[in-house]
Amino acid sequence: MPDKLTTLFTKEISRRDFFRGAGGFIVNHWLLSLLPVGGAGVLGWAEHDTRELQSEMWDLFYPKLPKSLEGKTVCQLSDLHLETLKISPQRIFQTTMAQKPDLLVLTGDIISTRTDLDKVDSYLEKLSAPYGKYVVLGNNDYSHLSHTLLKRFLKQLQGLGWIPLINESSFITSLNLWIIGIDDPATAHDNVDQAYQNLLTAKTPLSTSQTPPFCLALAHSSDCLDDVAFYGADLLLTGHTHGGQIRIPGLPPLITNTYLGDKGIYEGYHVIQGIPLYVNRGIGESVIPLRFNVPPEITFFTLHQGNASPKHQTKDAK
Repeated sequence: MPDKLTTLFTKEISRRDFFRGAGGFIVNHWLLSLLPVGGAGVLGWAEHDTRELQSEMWDLFYPKLPKSLEGKTVCQLSDLHLETLKISPQRIFQTTMAQKPDLLVLTGDIISTRTDLDKVDSYLEKLSAPYGKYVVLGNNDYSHLSHTLLKRFLKQLQGLGWIPLINESSFITSLNLWIIGIDDPATAHDNVDQAYQNLLTAKTPLSTSQTPPFCLALAHSSDCLDDVAFYGADLLLTGHTHGGQIRIPGLPPLITNTYLGDKGIYEGYHVIQGIPLYVNRGIGESVIPLRFNVPPEITFFTLHQGNASPKHQTKDAK
């Protein structure tokens, strides 16, 4: 029986090429054309949605989960876009730390301009987790920085306690956990072969446990999925789509900027090619500093041993 993705792939998306051009910008950001008509009502709705931070809570179950990961919580932040972010550092801190995450990951697009480097500390410095903080870069992190400023940015992140994974992986022995960091697929910086190299050459982390290590893969965009599926992952966390950022109620977004997004997979939890994939809506905005019908999110994944289906609930952040 074909899975959802196979069925979706049989459908031609004739709009795609048009939306990639200049006309796509106008159509995708239809909110601009509504402002003179809808006035303060539409703008007020969008302002509300832009600030309506939500906590997405997921319980995920794995038959062969290492005992060391039972009940552990991974928190994912994505797409802060600090240039226009309207949510305060304190609110992000409180929302994140209220769940006492064991591991923090950040899946790219932290900045939107060079001047955002001055804002990074206030948002990322105080966040903490007992098993570490890991980050991969997104297209905007690359687009506005020279090689020199990129090196400064990476050193800045390291100075704040974040571990950048640039097509590389890190093993946390006490958790029997591999974290695989894939560089930005949207700008063709991804090299999944290189990112998995440490796993392939490791003598065998199984010496610490009879249970195979859990593999957590991080990437800004889901466009690396084919290569990740070749090697395997127990969970792939991505962002980039913003969930569409602006969506007419009852209709899918017109632009999601990913291959899977064109097929209708632009937010939330999916299993594609045998890989559990999560597409995070992100926290900030791009191009237009507004969200409409797509609230920002911080996501928490609590891991359990078992065969149950994923469980999910949404909580409004205070």
